[in-house]
Amino acid sequence: MPHMVISYAKPVEKQLEIQKLVQKVWDAADESGLFTPEAIKARAFPVEHFVTANTDQLFIHVDAKLFIGRTDEQKQDMTKRIFDKIATLVSDDVAISVEAIDMDKTTYLKR
Repeated sequence: MPHMVISYAKPVEKQLEIQKLVQKVWDAADESGLFTPEAIKARAFPVEHFVTANTDQLFIHVDAKLFIGRTDEQKQDMTKRIFDKIATLVSDDVAISVEAIDMDKTTYLKR
């Protein structure tokens, strides 16, 4: 834990290598100091059909799913790190959003 789930407008692939995006998000989670490196998981999913603010504006969104227990300040620091790393990869017209989502450990199953 955490799971960094990246969704992005498929045309973003023309601006950057998606593996680089995934690595930067992973790096930001690692640099937050909140997790051990072996616990961090990052993955990306393209979105082919979308409307953003009734336009075709490109976007990258990260759901940072983590177990309950981090302070608001810790989560804000982590999301800002992720946001800032993504911002260095894409042009200013790409919408970027990052959300920290608390998960309940008692209902999470893993193999």
